[in-house]
Amino acid sequence: MVLRDFEADPLRIDVLAADSCRGAILYGLFDLLTSVGTAWSYLTEGTPSPPMTRVRIVARDTAPFRCISGVPVMPDASLEEADDAEIVCIPNFRIGVATLPRDVLGPEIDWILRRHAAGARLATACSGSALLADAGLLDGEEATAHWSMAELFAERYPEVVFCPERTLAFAGQGDSIVMSGGMASWQDLALYLIARYLGPEHAARSARFYCVDPKPDGQRHYAAPMRRLASEDAVIQDCQAWLADGYREADAVPRMIARSGLPRRSFDRRFRAATGYSPKDYLQSLRVEEAKQCLEREEQSVDAIAEAVGYADARAFRRLFRKMTGLSPAEYRRRFSGARFLSAR
Repeated sequence: MVLRDFEADPLRIDVLAADSCRGAILYGLFDLLTSVGTAWSYLTEGTPSPPMTRVRIVARDTAPFRCISGVPVMPDASLEEADDAEIVCIPNFRIGVATLPRDVLGPEIDWILRRHAAGARLATACSGSALLADAGLLDGEEATAHWSMAELFAERYPEVVFCPERTLAFAGQGDSIVMSGGMASWQDLALYLIARYLGPEHAARSARFYCVDPKPDGQRHYAAPMRRLASEDAVIQDCQAWLADGYREADAVPRMIARSGLPRRSFDRRFRAATGYSPKDYLQSLRVEEAKQCLEREEQSVDAIAEAVGYADARAFRRLFRKMTGLSPAEYRRRFSGARFLSAR
């Protein structure tokens, strides 16, 4: 087996850009992937080695533009010119939940399909996987994106098995598609690509140089419930509004049903249709989110917080909190308390 000399023949990577992408992810991927081989040798030897990658920013054309937050972008190649990448990286694109990706990024999606058909591996960050779902590349596959897109995937791409708790998900023959979840998980995506295609030792060096670590525990503990108010079902909307303050009540679900005047089965069906949750799951998500906020800003004991959000049994609360977030309440407080962000570490 002949090993490839990446200094002589760099790994070819194109990062797709448009005015709806986020500059932090676009340039984060570009910078980290460009630095492989050069940054570590400069740090340890004082002289940068030749780069092991050729990374380009590719857009519909090469005219400069500004993306989200006004970050300037200078594309290296147009879609028409970019035809040799071995890996195509797709950052997030903010196009609005009511808009189909193809209506805004049709040429970009067609280019992705051509590159994938030609053998390129696809790597998406945050909401970038929606472009692949829109193109039909994820039908019957597991996928991930930012946790806030769970509802959109369920409604628009029911053939996709969406895993909002995952940091990385894989699809396609031979895992030819890799997707990362949350906004900052582009770091996990870049480290994975480096490890898989250039070698684990280079991923470890990049992680040490940039002081970043893979996130083995996913993004469940970052998520917040999407408190969608029913736009058409006034009865369920009234129950949701009551529950926003009444979630602490021990019999909150029976009281909502009584408030609605509906039979239990009819209430359950209409509540799920309006919110995407069962009444019990919706209540639990509200309580856990309130508990998160208490853990972030208050010094109350976990038992006191459990009682404050509606749980008389603190042990049951701890089990539910870990099940929903992947962390114990104490672990969550250590990671996300407001004081932690202001302390030396």
